Amino acid sequence: MIKTKTGLEDEYLKQITGTVKPVYEEAKKQKIVLSYKILNGEASSPHDFNILILVEYPNWAAFDTLRDKMDPVLAKVMGSEEQRKDMAVKRLDVREILGTKTMREITLK
Repeated sequence: MIKTKTGLEDEYLKQITGTVKPVYEEAKKQKIVLSYKILNGEASSPHDFNILILVEYPNWAAFDTLRDKMDPVLAKVMGSEEQRKDMAVKRLDVREILGTKTMREITLK
């Protein structure tokens, strides 16, 4: 759940096109994730998010080994941990992460 700073939404979307998108495309190719979506909408209040990155994993057990599987993907696509930290710091100028949430899809009977 991400809140972009006023007037910087396009800049943030441009940034994640070169970072988030290739990471999740590689993760899909390796079957670490099933799918991902970038959702954009109007914030309902000054404290609400306007961008949501939704990632679908194969099952709950996928979280047990997620870091071990994603670290090589991140290194391949975005460079060393130090390089990734530098990118994250630069993004502080354009966005604020409001939180994350893990949810399950349910099927009603």
